[in-house]
Amino acid sequence: MNIENKYTNDGSTYSRENFKVEITDLMLYDRLHTLSAEYSVSVELLVNAAVKRLIEDIDFVRNLRGGKVNPK
Repeated sequence: MNIENKYTNDGSTYSRENFKVEITDLMLYDRLHTLSAEYSVSVELLVNAAVKRLIEDIDFVRNLRGGKVNPK
């Protein structure tokens, strides 16, 4: 799976990074493709949403450990 919409800020300009993620869990692979077909969205979009959610959850837990609570 190639992820093509990753941008990095190297100062004043943004550049695109391409990288490949290998999904080794076959059940996860099948589930992603099933959801992709069911909702007519790309697998890449589902993966991006899942990774974004994971990072937000990790940041939330880190903030809780640091004593920061920001209800939204």
